[in-house]
Amino acid sequence: MTTTAEPPFFGLDRDAKIRCSDWARASSLSPAGTAGTYPGYLLVEIPLPWPHDVGETAQAEAVAPVIGPAGYRLQAVMPVDPDAPAESRRVILHARPPGEAGFAGYRRFEATAGPSLPDTVAALVAAAADPAPSSLEAPAVDVLVCGHGRRDACCGRLGAGLAVRLAAPGPRPGVNLWRTSHLGGHRFAPVALVLPQGTGWAFADIDLVGAVLGREGDFAAVADHYRGCSGLESPQMQALEAEVLRREGWRVLDRPRGGSFDGSRAELTFQENDGRTVTWSGTVQPGRTVPTPDCLQPPASARKSQTEWAVSAVVRREQAWPT
Repeated sequence: MTTTAEPPFFGLDRDAKIRCSDWARASSLSPAGTAGTYPGYLLVEIPLPWPHDVGETAQAEAVAPVIGPAGYRLQAVMPVDPDAPAESRRVILHARPPGEAGFAGYRRFEATAGPSLPDTVAALVAAAADPAPSSLEAPAVDVLVCGHGRRDACCGRLGAGLAVRLAAPGPRPGVNLWRTSHLGGHRFAPVALVLPQGTGWAFADIDLVGAVLGREGDFAAVADHYRGCSGLESPQMQALEAEVLRREGWRVLDRPRGGSFDGSRAELTFQENDGRTVTWSGTVQPGRTVPTPDCLQPPASARKSQTEWAVSAVVRREQAWPT
């Protein structure tokens, strides 16, 4: 049953202009199941400032016909460190491996943009479509923090600020830190995306990003920040996965996993290293509905809402590898 959250204004002034992320925090809005589902992400270095819709940039318009058929999501990115050495524009593609039944992360490809950006992207897309190893594969971790101020004031202030603080200690080996365009869910600012594992995070801070990169501590400690994995096929599966991660821990993110949702019951299956198949199932239904005002608008003016996902009756089944 869908219900409206009470009290309606969570102790905030109904007529005061507030930031959407402050509202989400005050209402304890759950981010579970809000990561979106994508077969891959194309990261292109596009200079700031970005327009409200990054798709209106010349670079985005040039590559749209190339990535459109595959359904890849374009992210404009810029290095966070202003003192980073100057280099040619980098183009990075994280793509779901072809033919894989489960998801354990994207394949990462990288190239330097040549005279023709579409040609560079086309080469990456072609490499991603081939299961064979490619010279364009370049393993690394990309951390994207939304700092798209023209899209949302919270991301412009909180996200951009977090990105700068994350860069302050200096580079982390094997990790690229990017300020990126709209990731969705700006009410959860700062929002971050970690690739190639494809995990989305809400209300991010330095400690959270450090815990995610280092797999530090109990996953349950960061579970309320988890938006979901964009390699899973539905928000219901993402919501169930969040509950599974609370119980099984970080290692689930390394397992090829998949599942289904049949209208009320979600299922998530993965295989342990010893060959055991583990299946979690649970009832996933609409839960609390919370009005969501636009950023810097009063709560009383809210015209949109978010319905959280309620996960219940979670059951674990295990099957030994056949002998």
